[in-house]
Amino acid sequence: MGGPTPKKEIERQHADAVSLVEGNLPCADESAIENGEIPLTLKTVPTIDNPLFNSQGKSINAQENNSDEEKKESHDGATDKPVYLSSRGTVSATALADLVTEGYNDALPPIPSKFKTPEQLYAHYKSQPVASATNLWDPANAARNNVHIIRPSHDAWGIKKIALIFCDDFLQDVYEMPWCHDSPQMQHAIQPIFDALNINRDRVVRCLFAALPPGVTIPTHHDTGEWVRHTHRIHIPVIVTDPDQILFRCGPTEADMERISCHPGHIFEINNQGKHAVSNCSTEHRIHMILDYVDPEFVIKRRIQLAPGERLLQTRRSIDRAADYGKRPTPSFMILGAQKAGTTSLYDYLSQHPLIVKARRRETHCLDWRWDEKATTTKQRQEHCLKFFYTDELQRHPSLQSGDSTPSYLLDSARVIPRIKEVFDHDIKFMVMTRDPVKRAKSHFEMVTSNDGTAAQLKTRGKEWRSLSFEEVIDLDIKNMKDCGLIPYWNAITKEVDLRCFYEYVGSGEEDAAWEKYLKKHVLMNTGSHSLLSRGMYELQLRSWYQAFPKASILVLKLEDMSSGGVQGVVDRALSHLELPQYKVRDEGAKNTREYEPMKQDTEDMLRRFYAPHNERMKALLGDEWTDPWSYE
Repeated sequence: MGGPTPKKEIERQHADAVSLVEGNLPCADESAIENGEIPLTLKTVPTIDNPLFNSQGKSINAQENNSDEEKKESHDGATDKPVYLSSRGTVSATALADLVTEGYNDALPPIPSKFKTPEQLYAHYKSQPVASATNLWDPANAARNNVHIIRPSHDAWGIKKIALIFCDDFLQDVYEMPWCHDSPQMQHAIQPIFDALNINRDRVVRCLFAALPPGVTIPTHHDTGEWVRHTHRIHIPVIVTDPDQILFRCGPTEADMERISCHPGHIFEINNQGKHAVSNCSTEHRIHMILDYVDPEFVIKRRIQLAPGERLLQTRRSIDRAADYGKRPTPSFMILGAQKAGTTSLYDYLSQHPLIVKARRRETHCLDWRWDEKATTTKQRQEHCLKFFYTDELQRHPSLQSGDSTPSYLLDSARVIPRIKEVFDHDIKFMVMTRDPVKRAKSHFEMVTSNDGTAAQLKTRGKEWRSLSFEEVIDLDIKNMKDCGLIPYWNAITKEVDLRCFYEYVGSGEEDAAWEKYLKKHVLMNTGSHSLLSRGMYELQLRSWYQAFPKASILVLKLEDMSSGGVQGVVDRALSHLELPQYKVRDEGAKNTREYEPMKQDTEDMLRRFYAPHNERMKALLGDEWTDPWSYE
C-alpha cells in the first residue's frame, strides 16, 4: 500500500457504503462461493498484479454457472482458479459471544496526548485499575492479565481488540497469549471453528477479536507483509446485531468487490491480497474473530506461550519480548570488502530487508582510521565503535540486525582482526564481495583519481595517484610488493609469473612474513590511493580471516554472479548466511558505479597473467565451486 488513506477519502468511502447499505446491496450467495480453502498459490502477489485475475475479470466468485466438476476442483485445490472469496461453513458463535460480550460496545478509552510512544501507552494501561477481570476489551485488563499489542492503523480508527495469537511479519515467532493458552473456556469456544476448517491450533499464527465501532469504515486496501502469502485469512462474525448494516466486500479490484454476509457464525475466507473494505453502518460495535493459519508443511520456528502482563516490543515488521533485551549484540554482520567489488550494492540490497537496520553510516571505518586512539580501555573503545550503530534500538529489538560495510577491512587484516576480537567479542557473520581483479584494479584507479565527489570523499581518496597513469600505479604496487619480498615469482622484465616459484612460495612462512611487512608499510590510513594490485589477491587476504574466524562465519560472493544469476540469487545466499528469512529485493539497481575508458589491451593481458595463479588459489581455500572463477581464456 502507498501509505495511509487520507481522512477525506475514508469519509467518502463511508458515505458510499451507507448508500449501498440503504440500497440493500445483495450479498454473494453463500452456496455459490463455497470454494473450499483458497490455494496460497493465488496469494503470491496482490490480485491487481496477478495475471490470473486480470485476464479473467471477476474470477470464479462472480461466475454463477460453474459446473459441479469445476467446483470440486476448486474445493480440492487441484487447480488454482482465481478465487478471492470462499464460504467455509457456519458454526454457533454463542460460546464466543458469551466470552466477549461484556464491554464490547464501550468506546475505546481516549489516549492522553502526552503518551507519544508505545512504551508510554503500555505503562499507562499497566498502571490503570482493572474494573472487571471478565471484560476482555479493557486495555488495562489486557496489559495486566493478557499481553498488550499494537495494531497502528486499527488503533488509530478506534478498533478494539482481544489478542489470542499473534506473530511477527515473517512468521519467525508465533506468540500465544494467556487468554488463549491458559483459558479452557476460550479454547472450547474456538474449537468448532478449527473443526470446520479442519485445522488445529498449532497451524494458527494470528487470532484475535476486532470490535469495529459504529460509523467507522476500514478503507479499501490489500494486506501487505511477508505473512500474507503464507497464510489463509478467515473471518467469523461473532456479535453483529444487524448484519444488514455491515458492508464487508472483497474482490480482485476495487470495482469488482462483492458483498459478504456477516451473520454470526458464518466462516468465510478472503484472499487478502485482493481488495477488501468493511463499513459499520449500525449503531453498535461489530465483533469479528479474525484468524490466519498456515498450510501443514509450513515450518514455524518458534511457538511461545507468553505470561500474563508480559511486554512485547513491536516494529512494523518485527516483534520481540522485552525479556530478550540485548540478546543480539551489535553488529550482526560485516561486509569486509573488497573495494570496488560491489560492497555498496550488496549493503543496499540487504538493507531493503525489513529486519536489517542500516548503520549510522555505511562505511563506519571504526576499526581502522576512525579507531579511537585516545581510548585507554576496551569499554571505551567498544562505546566508541557502537556509536556508529543504532545500538539502543537494536538492543530492544534483537530480531533486527545491523552491519558494517567497510571495504578496506579485508586488506587491513593485521590491524582490524585484533580490534574486532577486542570490541566485538561475539559471533559475527562476515561477507566478502569479490570481482575479476583486473576489472577491480581499473575501477579502483578510476575512483581515486576522479574529481567527482564531495570534499570529504576527495580527501579520503588521496592525491598520490592523480598525476600518475594506470600503468604507473601498477608498477608502483609491484615495486612495493617486490621490496617487501612478497612476489618473488613475478618477473618485472618479462611480466610473467614463474609458476614453479609461485607454488613453492605461496603459503610459506616467507610469504606470511612478507605479507605482514607489506601491510605494515604500505596499507595507509590517510589515503585510499594504495595497494592497487594486492587488493585483488583475494586468497592471500582471506587467509588471515579464515585463520581468525570459523569458516562457516565467512561467505565469499562474486559480483559477476549478480549479472549471470541475478541480484536476487546473490542476496538470497547472503540472507541465508545471516539466517534471515528470504525477501524480494525491490531495487536491483547497481550502486556507486561510474563510466570510464577501457584499459590498454597489453595492460589487461599483463594483469591477467599476474592474477591467474592467484585466482586458481581460491579453489584451494573455498572449494571446487571456485575453480577458475574468472576465466581468462
